[in-house]
Amino acid sequence: MAVEYTGAQVAAQLCEFLRSHVLAADVEVEPDTDLSAIGVDSFSLMELVLFIERRFGLELPAEALTPAHIANAGVLGAYCVDLLHQQHNADR
Repeated sequence: MAVEYTGAQVAAQLCEFLRSHVLAADVEVEPDTDLSAIGVDSFSLMELVLFIERRFGLELPAEALTPAHIANAGVLGAYCVDLLHQQHNADR
C-alpha cells in the first residue's frame, strides 16, 4: 500500500488532535507553532505519540523523540511521512 499522506496533512491532523484533546481551549496551534512554547510537556507528547501510532499505524522509535523531530507539528508530520515511506519500502 502506498503512503497516502503528505507532511502537511499529517501536521494538520496532529494540530487538530492537540486542539481537541491536549491543549486548553484558548491555545492556538499551527504546524509551525513551537510545541514546548504552548505547554506540550512529556505527558502530552506521549498522548501525541499514541495518537500517531493509532491513526497512522506507525511506531515512533524512542530515538525519534528529540527536539529536532518534535519541535512543531510540521516537523513531526514530515518525520512521520518519512517513516511511513521507510515502512512501505521495507514491506515490499
